[in-house]
Amino acid sequence: MMNRENHRLADLSLLFVAVVWGSSYLATKIVLADVAVFTFLFLRFLLTSLVMVALTWRKLVKATKQTWLSGIIFGLFLSGIFISETWGIHFTSAANAGFLISLFVVFTPLIESAVFRTRLRAGIFGTVLLSVFGTFLLTMKGGYQFNTGDALILIAALLRAIQMSVTQKLTEGRVMDSGALTTIQLGVVAVIMGIFSLPSGRLPDSAVLSLPFWLLTAYLAFFCTLLAFYIQLIMIRRTSSTRVGLLTGTEPLFSALFSVWLGGERLSPQEWLGGLLIVAATYFGRHMEAKNRMGKTTAAAVKDV
Repeated sequence: MMNRENHRLADLSLLFVAVVWGSSYLATKIVLADVAVFTFLFLRFLLTSLVMVALTWRKLVKATKQTWLSGIIFGLFLSGIFISETWGIHFTSAANAGFLISLFVVFTPLIESAVFRTRLRAGIFGTVLLSVFGTFLLTMKGGYQFNTGDALILIAALLRAIQMSVTQKLTEGRVMDSGALTTIQLGVVAVIMGIFSLPSGRLPDSAVLSLPFWLLTAYLAFFCTLLAFYIQLIMIRRTSSTRVGLLTGTEPLFSALFSVWLGGERLSPQEWLGGLLIVAATYFGRHMEAKNRMGKTTAAAVKDV
């Protein structure tokens, strides 16, 4: 069972993930002005995979068949998430995308309950609904119309929730190296994006010669992909996927903050209220889950070789 100090470390780590993912929206928007979607995703995951291979190649050689199989499955899920989310943002407004992607916070306990055959706690469900309502206030700046992009974002949100529960299900109670697992997962995404990017051809000259392009791509690759997903993979094995969903559900709040500080946007009182509701929902969800966790075993018993 995790002690209070370990839970604090897990929470801070997951909040860090929410911060860097929140910053990724602005960075990605700038990068996509120069390159096609699949080309950008290929470069992002290629850079990440190369670094991970250099760091974990010895562990990859010793990785079990279960580790490889799980990594491939996780990579397929991650590919689907990024394809749906990136193209969804392309076809819909940022406000609609921000609201719909946050629905993974609601989907996560529902999927977790089905996967592990457990009763859904009314308190937890109430907090995730509060989080979604806060996200609604934060991101809805105008009229709402459901379109193809909205459907793709909704699919990405559902895949996020399924990925969290499947990750915990496939890794719980098994000895797996997190570094090897992450490398395999990211490598699968790089291969898939590389195949899809072939019709796009070579990089445009503006991207090749642009230092900001490569700096932002490196940031997205190393901080928003490599480090963030590695932390998530570690922490989801040491706490519940619902807890992970609640904490990373603050991502829209940080996205709005970066937009204000770096993008020059302004938030209305309604949008700030939405952000505060998200933080409140995360806090109360953490408190209620801590009370329900007592006397139960957790994924902290999983060994990480």
